[in-house]
Amino acid sequence: MAPWEYKAFVPKVKWLTPAPTITRIVPGHDARLESSVGYGDAEKVPIQIRFSTEMDCDSISENLIIDSTTEKKQIAQLNKSSVACMMADTDAPKHIGEIATTFIFNADVINVFNGVHTFTVNNATTKDGLLFTNSVDRFMFRIGQSDNPMVFPLSSNYTRSLLHRNDSDASLYISPRATGADKFRYSTNWGTSFSEWFEYTGANLTLTNQAWTGTKAQEWAGDHVVVHYWSEKAGSSEHVQHADLNRGDLPLRRWPYAYVEGPWNQWGYDNGLANEMTLATHGTWEIDLVAEWPTVSVVNVWGMNPDGVPDKSMAFGDGKTPWPIPLFLPADDGAVDGDRVLDWVPPDSLAKNVIQFPRPASSKYLGYTLTVNDGNYGYSFQSIGDTWVQTVVAVFLALFPLLTGVLCCVAFMRFFYKVKFNEMGMTEKGGLLPYVRPKLPDREALRRSVANLFTDSKVSLATPHQDGLSGALAAESGSPNRRTVLIATMEYEIEDWDVKIKIGGLGVMASLMGKNLGHQNLIWVVPCVGGVHYPVDRVAQPMDIVIFGKSYRIEVQYHNLRNITFVLLDAPVFRKQSKAEPYPPRMDDLDSAIYYSAWNSCIAEAIKRFPIDLYHINDYHGAVAPLHLLPRTIPVCLSLHNAEFQGLWPVRTLEEFEEISEVYNLDKDVVQDYVQFGQVFNLLHAGASYLRKHQKGFGAVGVSKKYGKRSFARYPIFWGLSNVGSLPNPDPTDTGDWDKKLLQKEGVVIDTAMEAERGELRVAAQRWAGLNIDPAAQLFVFVGRWSQQKGIDLIADVFFSVLEDHPTAQLICVGPIIDLYGKFAAVKLQKMMEKYPGRVYSKPEFTSLPPCIFSGAEFSLIPSRDEPFGLVAVEFGRKGALGVGSRVGGLGNMPGWWFTIESPTTKHLISQFKDAIHTALATSTDTRAMMRARSRLQRFPVAQWIEDLEILQSKSIRLHERFANKQQNPLRVSESGRVSPSMSTALGSTVASSAQSSTPNTAPNTAPNSEPPSRATSPSREAVIPGTHGQMSLGRFFGPSHPASKPRGRSRSNSRNRLRSKRSATSLRGGPNETVGHNRVSVVPEGNEGNEDLGVIAQNSPRWRPMAHEDFNFAEEEPSRPETPVEGFPRRFPTLAQLDMPGFSPVPSGRNTPTPEQQAIPRSETPLSVHSIVEEHGEQKKYNLQRVDPFFTDTNETYYRAFQKKLDSVNSKSAEDQLCIEEYLVKSEKAWFNRFHQAKMGNSAAASRSATPASSVFRLPWGRTSPDVDHGQDDSPNPESPISDESGTAQFLLGDDYVPPSGLKKFMQKKVGDWHLYSFLLAFGQIIAANSYQITLLTGENGQSAHKLYIIACIYLAASALWWILFRLVKQVYVLSLPFLLYGLAFFLIGMAPYTLNLASRGWIYHVATALYATASASGSLFFALNFGTEGGTPAHSWAFRACVIQGSQQLYVAALWYWGSTLTASSNAGLSTSVLLTSSPKVTGITTPIACLLWAVGLILLFGLPNYYRQHPGTIPSFYTSLFRRKIVLWFFVAVIIQNYWLSAPYGRNWRYLWSSGHAPAWGILILILIFFVGVWALMLFILGHLSKKHSWLIPIFSIGLGAPRWAQMLWGISGIGTFVPWGTAAFGAILGRALWCWMSVLDSIQGVGFGMILLQTLTRFHVAFTLLFAQVIGSVATIAARASAPDATGPGTVFPNFSLGVRMGLGKHWFWIALLFQLVIPVGFFVFFRKAQLFKP
Repeated sequence: MAPWEYKAFVPKVKWLTPAPTITRIVPGHDARLESSVGYGDAEKVPIQIRFSTEMDCDSISENLIIDSTTEKKQIAQLNKSSVACMMADTDAPKHIGEIATTFIFNADVINVFNGVHTFTVNNATTKDGLLFTNSVDRFMFRIGQSDNPMVFPLSSNYTRSLLHRNDSDASLYISPRATGADKFRYSTNWGTSFSEWFEYTGANLTLTNQAWTGTKAQEWAGDHVVVHYWSEKAGSSEHVQHADLNRGDLPLRRWPYAYVEGPWNQWGYDNGLANEMTLATHGTWEIDLVAEWPTVSVVNVWGMNPDGVPDKSMAFGDGKTPWPIPLFLPADDGAVDGDRVLDWVPPDSLAKNVIQFPRPASSKYLGYTLTVNDGNYGYSFQSIGDTWVQTVVAVFLALFPLLTGVLCCVAFMRFFYKVKFNEMGMTEKGGLLPYVRPKLPDREALRRSVANLFTDSKVSLATPHQDGLSGALAAESGSPNRRTVLIATMEYEIEDWDVKIKIGGLGVMASLMGKNLGHQNLIWVVPCVGGVHYPVDRVAQPMDIVIFGKSYRIEVQYHNLRNITFVLLDAPVFRKQSKAEPYPPRMDDLDSAIYYSAWNSCIAEAIKRFPIDLYHINDYHGAVAPLHLLPRTIPVCLSLHNAEFQGLWPVRTLEEFEEISEVYNLDKDVVQDYVQFGQVFNLLHAGASYLRKHQKGFGAVGVSKKYGKRSFARYPIFWGLSNVGSLPNPDPTDTGDWDKKLLQKEGVVIDTAMEAERGELRVAAQRWAGLNIDPAAQLFVFVGRWSQQKGIDLIADVFFSVLEDHPTAQLICVGPIIDLYGKFAAVKLQKMMEKYPGRVYSKPEFTSLPPCIFSGAEFSLIPSRDEPFGLVAVEFGRKGALGVGSRVGGLGNMPGWWFTIESPTTKHLISQFKDAIHTALATSTDTRAMMRARSRLQRFPVAQWIEDLEILQSKSIRLHERFANKQQNPLRVSESGRVSPSMSTALGSTVASSAQSSTPNTAPNTAPNSEPPSRATSPSREAVIPGTHGQMSLGRFFGPSHPASKPRGRSRSNSRNRLRSKRSATSLRGGPNETVGHNRVSVVPEGNEGNEDLGVIAQNSPRWRPMAHEDFNFAEEEPSRPETPVEGFPRRFPTLAQLDMPGFSPVPSGRNTPTPEQQAIPRSETPLSVHSIVEEHGEQKKYNLQRVDPFFTDTNETYYRAFQKKLDSVNSKSAEDQLCIEEYLVKSEKAWFNRFHQAKMGNSAAASRSATPASSVFRLPWGRTSPDVDHGQDDSPNPESPISDESGTAQFLLGDDYVPPSGLKKFMQKKVGDWHLYSFLLAFGQIIAANSYQITLLTGENGQSAHKLYIIACIYLAASALWWILFRLVKQVYVLSLPFLLYGLAFFLIGMAPYTLNLASRGWIYHVATALYATASASGSLFFALNFGTEGGTPAHSWAFRACVIQGSQQLYVAALWYWGSTLTASSNAGLSTSVLLTSSPKVTGITTPIACLLWAVGLILLFGLPNYYRQHPGTIPSFYTSLFRRKIVLWFFVAVIIQNYWLSAPYGRNWRYLWSSGHAPAWGILILILIFFVGVWALMLFILGHLSKKHSWLIPIFSIGLGAPRWAQMLWGISGIGTFVPWGTAAFGAILGRALWCWMSVLDSIQGVGFGMILLQTLTRFHVAFTLLFAQVIGSVATIAARASAPDATGPGTVFPNFSLGVRMGLGKHWFWIALLFQLVIPVGFFVFFRKAQLFKP
């Protein structure tokens, strides 16, 4: 037998013949026949019935019953004439057990219409009549047209001819063609609801539109109908036909939409990922899928319902899918059952009805294209994607930002570090106020315009005569309409009395004005200094000034010289200063406050006495004087000779504010409106405010073209002005005619005779200095003050290597020692002399210089760190010594080699200086000769300066007149008796000038309160983050002639830390300096009276005394000057009667006659002195202003001796490294400051033991350090050397009444490394304010809906504004401690939520907790801006380290939060609701409550433990908002915030979700990855960037700019899908590799964030940074809301982040991709444009 065959044997007697059976029919049962006739016509259908036994043919015909369902109710009939029966050959059975056919019945069915027909065989009989079928067998066939769904339900389930619109009433109707149906119903909402069942008649049916509700995404376009047909014969209503109205050429559709859902999009809950299928062809839906393979999905027609839950009514999968999913399956086996047909299971079924996607069989593919047919529910998928494209993109994203960052830094160095080789000299147009001149056709037209302007005012614009300046001096003193200008300087020259008080640039310019402004009347107010004899000329009425409410007398006399009326002020407070030291030694104590108060009061009194047209202010000294005249105003100009000095006194408390106001006798409102800047009383700010309020911000100028611009950029006090112009100083000796033309390149001829003499002059200079005789030697000369500002230390550092590399090089250095830089340079140069005998000459003292030094030198060294004008370069260049120096301020205009200063770090300066020297030496002799020829012809004419001065003064007067008429206010007298801006009675003075004839001015509004950082007492050497110093880059606290003031403490007897000799003077152009020597005069080469700035006088001068070497030694104490009347100060000037001068007039008759207003004022008999104020009735008063901090001066020479010993082993390498002067002094100061910190903490023993330093004498102008600051660990430069304790802690001048901090406050100021303990807590406050999204994670939610994001963003916005208001109103300690209360409440509420009665209550608690956390998070910017507040200035590399540490910690914190978020997501994907999560369990209370208590504890610790710096009252910054929004860097920062938040805030959460979303990478693997990058790589980057920042302070900002858009790149990798599946190695390895790239880009993004933050810190003050960041939060919140509402990537990557691995062209063709990318790249470009010139530390 055949396999599976069987046989049954029975006895023959028992055998029964089987009953007949039907073996087959034709057509088959339920056959679908396409009609061969038209719709409604009849036809015949042949049928055949086969039997197993021979049957009775008639019996079959008689028992055959036919029934039909047709449109017209026609019934088909059997054509009996067609009946034919026959025996059939036995068919061989095809299957085991199959019954063979032996008999066939044939017949035709006629009258067959389209429809469903049945024919029934009722109990057919065999031919012998013995057997019957004993059954009723019914068979069916359907016949109809091809579009009849009753016949062809699959192919006819869509038709274009069913649905129509009635033109008359626009109603819809259907024309059904489903003959064979008994009933039908329809749906106009895709089967959501149906009509009632209608009898099918074939007639048209008007449709009733059915209601539908759903989301906007579920709405469909066009009219669609679904018709269900029911047939009784078929027993089914699943005959469905779809139709659209006017679908046209669009693909036919049977679904409105099709969505794919799976774990990769949280089963549809994540609607940000594109999961909507595209209707590609007729009924074919397609989608490209990229996920972490293998995975599963379902096809959901409706997607997400309005309730936010995926629809289940039409969700299809492929049942029988195994679970869990195997990693690999055959590529063609998409489903285990192999049917590739979608199944639907009831929603309550537990079956896993999903489509399985295996991992692509080939590693070159990344995803699949899923195709589904909505007509037959068949599906297929095909591998897509290109691994090579993914690899290229990964490598590009990983390396390109790093490469561009490095290249940007290299390009910055190559472009801006170049030595400017100036062969031509001045090549640009000179002159004043570039913003004025271009408006007029030429200078003559401008002069005519200004002259016409003053015709009505009766003020003439006189022009110096064209035949030199002699005509100006000969101008008629009595001519009408001469302008009267008042100047007041402490440096001056009275030629006929042979009195010359001059130490620097201001003295030079004062003398220049006196000699060359003969066309004006000058009222020159000057103080009488001690040690100088002043003849008695014409005694005037004394001036009474008020200090602390008490009147004091200042004696006055007048002296006329040509057109000048000198007003000489005499009082002990002025006589205390000397010719060598005309300025008070410091600017933050009581002595200096009294001095400048008296000075400004006297200037104001002089303005009242003399009818002037304009007051020309020079620097800060007399800037407050106009405030004493308020509400009357006068035109003023403000010349900035050295804006680093500003006149600063702290106003940290109300007591200090009231005290300084009483010292200056100014109303508090005036102080707030004009003088106060934050927590500093700033004299120079008073001048700037006066210009801003009364002259539209016009009138401030710098003394060189660059200096005005840099002053405007560097000093926040000027930001309220529109800009600071320039009035370049002239060469005082250039008094010849000026043709208003620059030197042309052609026509310059080398003076061969002079060049030939240079060899002889060089030999003479070598003989004078004792150098080797070599006419061809490369002789370098430095003549000037030996100070940090002049760069003498740089010369001592670099010339060891210069002398070694260039055997013909020689060096001469001459000048007085000013500060520690000069002192240490002197000993180093002495060592250089010993090491290179005959090649170096160093003489650190006042010395006369023969002309051969200037004419014989080849090069003049001018490595100044700051130089407002740089007259020395002009003087040297004229004599043949070409300049080699820094291109700062006014330097760089003369032919020479000038290096830029892009970083104030020592290494940078040394490197730049050496490059300039080597470039100069490499220049040919012919080129040098031509440069010398051009130098001799360079012009800085006085005539040009006078013309520019006229323009400045004229426009100042004009603008003052215009604005004075607009600002009028009644006068009033304050209760204190001081003048207030709104006084109701007129002043008793008469200011009778045309410019002052206007009505009284209106008092300006009081500026809102503000809070700046702490002040600093000295600048820092290194690249300092200016935003960190307390005084907000305001300037210095010591006087211009005293860079390191003599230490003064609370006790007047504390004066030990002084130099044995008197301090030397310093140039206001040159900055703060200090010297050792008994004489303070200028360096004048023999035969040259003009070189007064060089610091040396002729030897035959009776006042000259050579300085002995021992003068460098420090003494224990220097006797202080007497504060009682001194020699030269008469106790009383002779009266008019005694001098027999009836009718005395102090000035010539005319406009300059003083008014008699003082006649009625009672006179004080007390001469003004500090002694008279401090001591009253024999008792000494104590004032806050007497509590000043000391400076580091190395009094006992501990560090000096250690340095001297180390020099024994100096060489060219160590001279620039270990023995670099500035770096050594930094370490020394740091060591001293540690001792100071220990002393302030009350640790006297520790302070006496350890060597430690601080802020001071030798800090750079752009740096600041505060005496409250401790700058690091104990770092003594020579630990082996003994530390002298002879002075103990007395040197710190804490005073007997000083009370050190104790308890918690003392503990919080302990240090761990360079960090105070409190700074860790403030950093913690910044870290936990990372993102408000984290609170939703903590509450058990794994996403933010749009409305919740809007609410949180609005709360964040409002909270940011609230924190700013609090910051302005209350002390910082409250602003920094209050957020922790809110943080704690948020966590506490989360812990209490599980105890609520229902989910709604719990939700509200979570909402409140979210709001509290968002409110507290808004304060994060304040923690950033205010941390490390007790540190005045910090090197850039230190800030880089701190920022990286905080940023890295924040990254770890955020990563941990997102791990928690990924856990919630995984739970949600597994079907768990939030009600069963930990956050909904009482267990969470045990977690959140301790956290809340910890946060509250931190808040209390900050409240009671923060240092006093954070307990100061907020200060006021007038015109704060106006000035801030004038900073281009600030505006660009806001633009950057808007751009980044709009394009990148919406996908921020999705980007972080990528880190933890892998199903293959274990959590511990991701954790290790995080530690590697956020700790290891982060630390490496920290080390590299921090190390490089020691030399290049700009490096981190520029590197961050060069990174481009790392956050955008990170999001492209993380959310576009290109990094979702990485087929490199195993699945786990690929997942780890993809996330490693993500972490790397996260590191780059964080570095960019640090860099942008440092840009703010290097261009703004703390106060400005705080507002900028808070305001950025406000606009950032608005941008975030806008992004969620309208951005193309609002909910997902969209077309902003296309997946390039699925098609490069497709990705590049997305316009939103390019728009977003260009916006992101614009951000760093803007920062680069504005950053470099906006730096505060850049000179």
